[in-house]
Amino acid sequence: PDSIADNNASWLPNQPYGALAEVRESDDPNATPLGHPYGGLARYLNVGTETFPFHPHGNNGKVIGRDGNPLESTGGDDLSYEKFAIDIGPGQTYDVLFRWYDAEHYSEANPVPVEVPQVANQVFGMFYSGSPYLGVVGDQPPGNQSLNQCGEFYIISHNHALFQITSWGVNMTGPITYMRIDPDPAMTTCPQ
Repeated sequence: PDSIADNNASWLPNQPYGALAEVRESDDPNATPLGHPYGGLARYLNVGTETFPFHPHGNNGKVIGRDGNPLESTGGDDLSYEKFAIDIGPGQTYDVLFRWYDAEHYSEANPVPVEVPQVANQVFGMFYSGSPYLGVVGDQPPGNQSLNQCGEFYIISHNHALFQITSWGVNMTGPITYMRIDPDPAMTTCPQ
């Protein structure tokens, strides 16, 4: 099925919910994220017959539930934990909190400290905005088509057993989805 189609997409009548998780940036890793007190809550589930090590790419997730139950002791103590890849067994679900924050606070006024290669030496992905900064849309080469709407970031979440993320022989099409990081709505034209 389509990983990032909207909920109730007309062309996916048997898939009422899209798998795209949207979160807003947080200014501080310890602060309550904008828009929701838990950042992004993802429920990872495995309908297959093998265990999958699943994770939001390059980010830890905070595991807060398993099989629909909160991770807490019989006395009510919080047993949640951070993990890079969550091993999900057949039939299991895990509830995982995801958040994104700009640790370096890079912006056009505080640029990323790297020399950007010439356009001829770059590859522009279909979700790239043309800028390394959240909420900024930059120039792209003529003929490049981007699905980026307003400078949002996309972070793939996938099965970390890379040989298993194929569908019908096409790489990066198996058990994957994306987390969409939206900039502050006051600073952009992102659709809400």
